[in-house]
Amino acid sequence: MNSSLGRKSKATVSSKLFPFTVLAGAAALATAAVLCMSTAAFPDNTAPRPHLVVTPALLTPDVTAQPDDPAWRSAAATQQFTLSLGNESKGQAPLPTTAKVLWDKNYLYIRFICNATEIYAPYRKHDADLYKGDVVEVFLDAKGDGRQWIELEVSPYGSTMDQLATLTADPVSDSNLIVISDVLNRDWWVDLSWSLDGWRTAASIQKSGGKVTGWTVDMALPASSILHRLGQTAFTPMTLRANLLRYEEVPSPGSPNGRRMTSINWSPVVFGCPHISPLAMGYLELDESSGQTSQK
Repeated sequence: MNSSLGRKSKATVSSKLFPFTVLAGAAALATAAVLCMSTAAFPDNTAPRPHLVVTPALLTPDVTAQPDDPAWRSAAATQQFTLSLGNESKGQAPLPTTAKVLWDKNYLYIRFICNATEIYAPYRKHDADLYKGDVVEVFLDAKGDGRQWIELEVSPYGSTMDQLATLTADPVSDSNLIVISDVLNRDWWVDLSWSLDGWRTAASIQKSGGKVTGWTVDMALPASSILHRLGQTAFTPMTLRANLLRYEEVPSPGSPNGRRMTSINWSPVVFGCPHISPLAMGYLELDESSGQTSQK
């Protein structure tokens, strides 16, 4: 198993088993696959993958999550995120959410802009179960072969989670672009002890009249760690596979804990399955021209 992508040891590793990120091990992997694939009784995930042309940063983002940072004015912007596929999304509405992306030779910059009327983020520690509250998430496969990808999460309060997933076989997937169970049980490995060395993040909550109106997350992903498998230390004009998601725990009186997860994504993916759907990722095309661009 190659888990050397920008590797840095963590002082502690917490055990996790849930439908988004899992501790490597045959039993855990099999359980996660069953939890995810139980959602697959709906039309196939055949929509074209989104393609975002990303231009170089004219100004270097501050990575402070301040809405008035002028660097983001020239950034490529995604279309509004859509609900994740599956029965769990029935009756829900997509939350107003977009992302902006910039790059320079040292970093890939990503900003999430999330409208909201409240914040629910009960976990604050690094690598905690952030998915059980409001969070944004990035999946990135720099080589684009579906064999190794990173997963990053940031909450409205700036709490973070990072991990590395590796497939030791080809990413054979079903019609919903989920890696098939035989491959997952045998060849899927997740390293929760991994950290993205040099990753920078910031988060801020916006209010008006004392009421929450939204939250913003900035990330700077370092080329020196992201491009390890390509043998590069700097970004150049190239195409990366990626997906961008937002999870929001919205009030739901009929649910056991009074809340229900809303999952929305840039590139269509099955609810609860982005961590095992590398072929469902969209495309970030790092372009060398300057000026604002938009999604194709």
